Amino acid sequence: MASVASVSLLSEAEFGCEHLASKLTNDGPASDQFKKSFLNANNALGRTNLDGSSTKIISSRFLKPKYTCVACSEVFMNGDRKAHADKTGHQFYMESRSRALFCQSCEDFVYDHGLERFRSSTPEVTLQVSKKRRFSDSSADELYVRSNATKRPCAKQGVRGLFNLGQTCYLNVILQTLLHDPILNTYFLGNGHQPHDCTVPDCVGCAVSEAFADFNSCDKAEGFAALNLLLASWRASPALAGYQQQDAHEYYQFLVDKLHASTDGHREGHGKGCSCFFHRTFYGKLRSSVTCDKCGNITRTEDPMVDLSLDVQVQAKKRAMGGAVGPPTTPTLNGCLESFTSPEKLMAGVYNCSGCGGTPQKATKQLRIKKLPAILCMQLKRFEHTFSVSEKVEGRIDFPLSINMLPYTTNPNSRVDKSRYIYDLSSAVVHKGKLEAGHYYVYCRQGDQWMLFNDDQVTAVSEADVLGVDAYLLFYNLRSLSTAPP
Repeated sequence: MASVASVSLLSEAEFGCEHLASKLTNDGPASDQFKKSFLNANNALGRTNLDGSSTKIISSRFLKPKYTCVACSEVFMNGDRKAHADKTGHQFYMESRSRALFCQSCEDFVYDHGLERFRSSTPEVTLQVSKKRRFSDSSADELYVRSNATKRPCAKQGVRGLFNLGQTCYLNVILQTLLHDPILNTYFLGNGHQPHDCTVPDCVGCAVSEAFADFNSCDKAEGFAALNLLLASWRASPALAGYQQQDAHEYYQFLVDKLHASTDGHREGHGKGCSCFFHRTFYGKLRSSVTCDKCGNITRTEDPMVDLSLDVQVQAKKRAMGGAVGPPTTPTLNGCLESFTSPEKLMAGVYNCSGCGGTPQKATKQLRIKKLPAILCMQLKRFEHTFSVSEKVEGRIDFPLSINMLPYTTNPNSRVDKSRYIYDLSSAVVHKGKLEAGHYYVYCRQGDQWMLFNDDQVTAVSEADVLGVDAYLLFYNLRSLSTAPP
């Protein structure tokens, strides 16, 4: 005789959960009524929005899910669902966007193959199809499954584009960068942020989590639309709302900040030592040291950094001022980092030295990286704005597939394991066109292969293709998290 435990496990394996099994295994009026109620809830969500408006794209109107009680058809938000279940004993709810079934007793979504067949069948045969037959009762079923059950083709992983929803290429390139990052995949696909448990209105973290689920949920190679993320971004920032041109770098900063804010237990002030996942992943720390040329007094300040903005015209500016000789050379990423961390002379009047009684003094300023993040974004400053003109700086900057960041830290000469500071290129964002009318596309690493994502168009490319582009944003990943610098 089978034990209670084995029956429970069998029910859960066959029906999604034991609570659903108790509803579907008993032939009779109660089982038929549950199936009819399930179908009614499904059809109602397919026909109309929860506010009564007629449309099938429910997700375009609601960023936060609503839950329809299968038993009584009442609609609840996430926080009210449990109270209704405790009061009435109604356990099952249908989520408004995907129409997935949620079991309140399990506090999780459940999947039942029989119910899926039931709601996808024609009305004439729904009741006959819904009669569940045990898998072991049919050798034909077993033969079919064994012949057709294969893993998802590797060639189709990570090659889904994103539809442009109207001047949204800036969002697409940043989202593609996140979708192809192994650290973020581990977080979002490993239940790092649960939309059905989140109570934050218009949560950007929920929208990003749903994008990861959509991106990885099927074998289709065609593109998909990140509509919820777009709407959440618009609602979180009025400056982003609408279809005007946006800067991909600014959107990256916005998105990281909102992801940080969506994490339970995060701290608002960056100086308070937040230890949330996104703070540790995206945020580093930059130290500024100002040394008085007269008395040698050093003033140090530390600020959070989510990226490094590097001047790509340093060599040209030096040449124009007579500071460089010889033929022009292609700027390099290492050269930009060296310029960024090199001492800079400050004229009198800019710095008041406390060691000299607060009087204006000439001084030397130097920036160094105090703490490196796991995901390092570097902006190559191509957009210049002055009082007279705004223009885009064209031209290629050489960048490597791997880079050692130790020379640009506060301890560049320390005797440490240099492998702890090695970063590998993961994405390169390119801007083509003029300042006021351009287009973004991105190169992302997928395993050992590089792919070009131009909205919903995806093309396989070589490493040489990637290294030859006029990059605007470069994303590097720390090679080994286990040996990350403190």
